Amino acid sequence: MTTRCTLTRPGVQAAAIVSAVLLYAASGFFTVPATSVAVTRSFGRVVDAAVPPGVHWFWPRPFGRADCVEVTRTFIMPVGYFLLPNGSRNAYQSPSVASWLTGDTNILELRARIDYRVADPVRFLFDSEAPAETLRFVAGSAFTAAASALPVDDILTSGRLALIQRVRATAQRMLDAWGIGLQVLAVNLESVDPPGSVVAAFQDVQNARADRERRISEAEAYANGVVPIARGEAEKMVNEAMAFSDRRLNAARGDADRFVKLAAEHRRSPALLERRLYLEMTERVLPRVSRYVLDPGSDSALPIRIIQ
Repeated sequence: MTTRCTLTRPGVQAAAIVSAVLLYAASGFFTVPATSVAVTRSFGRVVDAAVPPGVHWFWPRPFGRADCVEVTRTFIMPVGYFLLPNGSRNAYQSPSVASWLTGDTNILELRARIDYRVADPVRFLFDSEAPAETLRFVAGSAFTAAASALPVDDILTSGRLALIQRVRATAQRMLDAWGIGLQVLAVNLESVDPPGSVVAAFQDVQNARADRERRISEAEAYANGVVPIARGEAEKMVNEAMAFSDRRLNAARGDADRFVKLAAEHRRSPALLERRLYLEMTERVLPRVSRYVLDPGSDSALPIRIIQ
């Protein structure tokens, strides 16, 4: 029995090996987009955490691996609703998902949008199995903590900025503590409304509050118009009273000084002072008195001659 032998040329085998090696080496080339960076690993160990955009080469599998992560793109995480699978803004809204308890035990339907980006590609890839879903739960927890610390009136009016700041700080602190590798860029409130069943009651409260503010403004305007006038009149009366008091005091002081001087003169020359005072009084009184002069030579009728 004979066996037929097949001869293989050594050159063909070498060419095949070289081609396979070249093809394997060529598979190590990869492209990093302009909005991304790549993380290269060798046997599971990170070699380069931030390969810049461009064409690069790294050991192909099973020796190495390169993963690209978008780091300049801003991602959106809805809170209080869910986006449709095609990314449409016509979101499916659930009252139970959008309901939040405030600090004074009221319920509000709150919907917001969180803008975030990848800040640490290594942590984003390897330290969390589902970073986006983790952010969803973190945002919900942050909104719960922030809303429960504020009364419903503040959240509906002037407390929105405080709510946003608290949510952003709390969410970022939790992400950093858990090593998710995400950065919260902004928190935007899209709507804050009372539940549909109590909208009318909330509207009545808002109307009452608006009426109260209007009445307070009207009262303040009236007070601003009346109070200055009253103050001016009061100040005028006070000034007049003070001026009258000064006049009376000065007159009293003058009379007192005059009496003291007269008393001193009277002690020196009583008769002369009394005569002078008599004459001065006569000069003041006689011009206002009608004087009647009788003729002493007439015995019958009394002819009267009036001297003015």
